[in-house]
Amino acid sequence: MIRYSLHIVLLLKRLGIILLLFAVCRLLFFLINHSYFNIASVGEGLFVFIHGLRFDLSVTSYIFFPFILMHGLPITIRSSVGYQKILKIWFNIWVFLILFMNLADVMYFQYTFKRATGDALDLLVLGGDFIRLLPQFLYDFWYLVLSWVALMWFSNKLYTRFGNPPQEKTSGVKMQLLWLVGIVLMSIIAGRGGLQLKPIGIITAGFNTSPQNIPLVLNTPFTVLTTLGKEELEEVSFFKQDELAAVYSPVHQYSAAPDSVKALNVVVLIMESFSSEYSAVFGNRSNTFTPTLDSLSGNGMVFLRCFANGRKSIEGIPAITAGLPNLMDEPYITSIFAGNNVQSIAGNLAGNGYSSSFYHGGANGTMGFDAFAIVSGYQRYEGRKEYDNDAYFDGKWGIFDEEYFQYFKEGLDQQQQPFSSCFVSLSSHNPYIIPKRYDSVFKAGPLPIHQSIQYADYAMGQFFEAAAQTDWFDNTLFVITADHCAQAEDNYYKNRVGMYSVPLLFYHPKGGLKGVSNRVTQQIDILPSVMDYLGYGSAFVGFGNSVFEEENGGFAINYLNGLHQLIQADYVLQFNGVETVGLYNYEVDKNLSNNLARSESEVTVPMEKLLKGIIQSYNYRLIHNQLTVTKGS
Repeated sequence: MIRYSLHIVLLLKRLGIILLLFAVCRLLFFLINHSYFNIASVGEGLFVFIHGLRFDLSVTSYIFFPFILMHGLPITIRSSVGYQKILKIWFNIWVFLILFMNLADVMYFQYTFKRATGDALDLLVLGGDFIRLLPQFLYDFWYLVLSWVALMWFSNKLYTRFGNPPQEKTSGVKMQLLWLVGIVLMSIIAGRGGLQLKPIGIITAGFNTSPQNIPLVLNTPFTVLTTLGKEELEEVSFFKQDELAAVYSPVHQYSAAPDSVKALNVVVLIMESFSSEYSAVFGNRSNTFTPTLDSLSGNGMVFLRCFANGRKSIEGIPAITAGLPNLMDEPYITSIFAGNNVQSIAGNLAGNGYSSSFYHGGANGTMGFDAFAIVSGYQRYEGRKEYDNDAYFDGKWGIFDEEYFQYFKEGLDQQQQPFSSCFVSLSSHNPYIIPKRYDSVFKAGPLPIHQSIQYADYAMGQFFEAAAQTDWFDNTLFVITADHCAQAEDNYYKNRVGMYSVPLLFYHPKGGLKGVSNRVTQQIDILPSVMDYLGYGSAFVGFGNSVFEEENGGFAINYLNGLHQLIQADYVLQFNGVETVGLYNYEVDKNLSNNLARSESEVTVPMEKLLKGIIQSYNYRLIHNQLTVTKGS
């Protein structure tokens, strides 16, 4: 007879392997992305790792519950060779997946600054980009692949070394059943993260550590598991419905005359990964990777403090074209709300005689751009399929920017005026491939993205040079911004404010739009600003404000790791859905280390009130399909 405790000891040893792997992955996550995190002391670093153990235990209890249960069942076959093989197969499959998720996120984090959530599974198959780009990612991040293989080998070695229990005879079944009940109860407690009223969630990671360090506390299997299939939004009632409009309303109307729209073309250029940091004008740097953007800025209206409303292209497109921020874990395009009625700039202008088009040189279906463009009111989508010439395919992502910009220009030449068109570049997207003929023209910078940024900026310059010769150029309002930020050198552009800093330029060749503004702006301001500039007379929904409205102070909102964030003037406020957890003067405190939430309540209170109003309105309108005025004001 073998004592039952031997099985418990063996179970603990095997689960210990999992926890050790989580710790190693967290260490790699920190070492490779250390410049992002704000660890002030060894003690704080140890706290982060100990705090992270709570989330490791939680997801281990969920994933390995059948494994745990099979160790505890009081049956003699649990010591048999076949039974132990089943346990080992289950163990290795999940070790394989846990390591894949954690190590893949080491790379993915550099672009999103958050742990991957359930929506990442949608992106794996959306447009087929993941399969096409996988070989390049494996090549670029070979050290993570080696780490994956090494940790799999290490895990298997330990598992084998611990051995299997010897054959046994059933004895003391009642005691074993009591042990089994105890094991189940402990697994439930560990899965919940403790005995508190509610199970732990992503936002729990923010307890006693800065928002900057939340991703380090978490692990990717936990964030994926807790958001997979989750209802994206819940209604909140910070204010009575009849009071909400006085706090915040996304409904706008800029003219009393519905038919007063200027017959002015609108072209929105969304430059892939064009962080403000890369520009001399927007990044206040002595050198520049964006000479075209900087040159155009001298002839347009520049907004130096513009912030993206998301961290990914799939989040940036709805924000820029339809005034719709992403204030939930799932991108709007892949969420359950994707079928809502929503109107982009093109959709709003359709009733005023505008033709419209949307251009992106990637594979049709990429990130759902084509579907969203049509649903939101663009009449025509032009992708790699319509371009129909793979001579200029970069081999990974899509058509090189230079050729596709010219294709865009030629398309506008043939489009009926007035038109509203949107163009999304792609060559400055990872893996940052540019035509070989430019390898010696655009020098590599400190970051891998810098060379491709120079090429994309050059391609935009070639577009403007050609467009300036057309009959539609002078009668066009150009809006230039980025879909999101990317790799950063300066620590400011890695904190929770700078990581959203993107350029915003309004350029009307003959319209007299010139100047430099320090007003806080955001991507979702583009829709109302264009409507305001054109004198659009009908009411519409857009969650930002016109940059041309003096009476409306600027603000910016975004959401990451369970925290809503409001940027207003020199302050940023962070709200966890229940209370304000941080207030920082980001202009003075670049590291966001001095929390002013309690000491400057005169700033905290009105900012929190506005943010609550935005959240309540956003959730209500998405849940009840009220993103257009026709569905309710």
